Amino acid sequence: MRGRMRAARSCGSGARPLLSFKGEPQLAIKPIGAFDLGRLARLHKHCFEEGWSRADLAHLLALPGGFGLIARQSGGGFAGFDALRGIGFALLRVVRDECELLSLGVVPAQRRRGVAAAILRMSLQSCRDAGAQTMFLEVAIDNLSAQALYGRYQFTRVGTRPDYYARPDGTRMHAYTMRADIVTALADPAA
Repeated sequence: MRGRMRAARSCGSGARPLLSFKGEPQLAIKPIGAFDLGRLARLHKHCFEEGWSRADLAHLLALPGGFGLIARQSGGGFAGFDALRGIGFALLRVVRDECELLSLGVVPAQRRRGVAAAILRMSLQSCRDAGAQTMFLEVAIDNLSAQALYGRYQFTRVGTRPDYYARPDGTRMHAYTMRADIVTALADPAA
């Protein structure tokens, strides 16, 4: 992204409940705070073969325009004390009227339940609230489920980055660069 970075505004105060059904856990998505860094590092490692360290995450979030969202699931346990397990996250950066989705992850046990879509939607809304009009991201060319999700939110391929992702076995994977107009993405994602 080009230009000066500007700080992203908060995406709201407190957690936002989603997917709440009687007797079932609730999903809440809120801005990442300083006390979430350890949880975020564990989540990133659980979601990806090579997770980012707490220090890496702290540095990214400290950049002008850098922010993140964490999805927590509450429910179960003694009076809800088993609550607030982190199950997903998004890391973003806003620069003027553009933003970049740097990372989005959901723990394997919670995938294909609408969590990634809820996080992506909240990410788009937060970036729009911070003044962004366009979102960019990179996705591995073999990650078809993520590409399908982004396609539902009107992201289109605008380029390819050769050997962008390093895999633990030493191989490299190409990535697609994708772009979406935020207003269009939020208007009515395809079902």
